[in-house]
Amino acid sequence: MAGLLSVACALLPAARAAEPSDWPTRPVTLVVPFPPGGGNDAVARQIAGPTGQALGQPLVIDNRPGAGGTIGSAAVARARPDGHTLLLCSTSSLVVATALYPDLPYRVDDLVPVVHIANTPMIWVADPGAPASSLKEFIAAAKQAPGKYSFASGGRNTMPHLAGLAVKTRHGLDMLHVPYRGSTPAYGDLATGRVNLMMDSIVSALPFVESGRVKGLAVSMAQRMPQLPSVPTLAEQGLDDLNFMGWVGICAPRDTPPEITAKVARSVQQALAEPGLLETLARQIVESVGAGPEAFARTIAHDALVWRQIIAASRAEQD
Repeated sequence: MAGLLSVACALLPAARAAEPSDWPTRPVTLVVPFPPGGGNDAVARQIAGPTGQALGQPLVIDNRPGAGGTIGSAAVARARPDGHTLLLCSTSSLVVATALYPDLPYRVDDLVPVVHIANTPMIWVADPGAPASSLKEFIAAAKQAPGKYSFASGGRNTMPHLAGLAVKTRHGLDMLHVPYRGSTPAYGDLATGRVNLMMDSIVSALPFVESGRVKGLAVSMAQRMPQLPSVPTLAEQGLDDLNFMGWVGICAPRDTPPEITAKVARSVQQALAEPGLLETLARQIVESVGAGPEAFARTIAHDALVWRQIIAASRAEQD
């Protein structure tokens, strides 16, 4: 009898941990390491309300921008792992930044994956006079004219910059990199042919492509976009090596109890199941995912390897 009692007592903490009724005990802070008004910030604000309702406490947005998202990310990595401080993590601030800058005060494994909220598809665009209607044709034209073409980005060591370097190194092109202070200023020069190629998020590029100011060459989606039916996918062109996809999710400080991260994941998944939220994300050209901790961890590990290889091959730190 005593043995059975000890076994039962041993199981009690585990049973309680499986669904922590005392968490959250206060509002949960979601640190967004980017300024208000951007695409990632918009996603965070859209999920905050319904996720907070599912958790039973408000999910409060705290914008801590700076240094490409690394300031806010570092703050969460140092936070107490009690589930009350979470991070809106992204491809750029988590896997790209840590691969580029080994001296950052945090590494990928200082944060645990909680939930993969959504993907932010990318598009390759060119100046309207480029002799190509697809990225494959642009690469062929650039091979025939070394040094003639250039590619733009929203700044050095950003995802568009590294993607442009990947085109150069993987396809043997001679192209000049022209960095701008954000992608928006680059569109003026792209529209006039002063620069010739750029990768950007579809949500940022769509108005310029729809107006004809720039030409869409490829999208990083499984199927063509209804808004841009003439723009082929990268897979159609056999260019899976350039099929880069941004993503956004939630991470927590390392050592956050797994039962808490699982509860956050379920709450976000419940929010993403609401038709109104799905429609809002779709209008922003954001693909909802809702994958839990294990699947999100696999995505992060895969992308971390991909971007480390790109950075090593192109020596982006010295470019």
